Amino acid sequence: MRIAPRRAQLTLDLILLGWATLWVIVGIAVAREVRGLAEISDTVGKVGQATTTVGETIRSLPLVGGSLGQSADQISAAGRDAVTSARSARESAHTLGTLLGLSIALIPSLPALVLYVPARVAGARERRELARAVARGRDPWVDELLARRALVHLPLRRLRKISDDPLADLAAGRHAELAAAELRWFGVDAETPVSQ
Repeated sequence: MRIAPRRAQLTLDLILLGWATLWVIVGIAVAREVRGLAEISDTVGKVGQATTTVGETIRSLPLVGGSLGQSADQISAAGRDAVTSARSARESAHTLGTLLGLSIALIPSLPALVLYVPARVAGARERRELARAVARGRDPWVDELLARRALVHLPLRRLRKISDDPLADLAAGRHAELAAAELRWFGVDAETPVSQ
């Protein structure tokens, strides 16, 4: 069974919305997890701070000197380096989390949106124009155009329900049934215009 464009459009809208929402949720989850790695850097920072404190404590002891004093300086320096590295890693984890989350959210959805949205906007414009044509009272050329379009858009099964010989009806100027079927196909009521 073939779906009418109006119904298909709404279905595609929902599918695309679900697709984009899914990837946004996955992107947020990944960003949170990667940012959670910053907790490791917090732990490294605490260890570095403790190491610095130990080195400074050893250095401050009055009886300690010589090679032990040099070791205390090295311990303090290692602790300071660990604290600096932890800060840098924390910032990197936050930046990476944000960039990775945005990438995961946008890369799968953007191409679909770029391809679908212009066609969706064009379809909405076409539907509005058809509704205006109905509201104005259709000119004969509009009915003929709609009848010709029906021959292209409508499935053969539907055309056969309208007429045994749609081409003969078109050639004879009997456009009303085909035009009405085309309007229904696009979700525009032949009697009452549908605004988009």
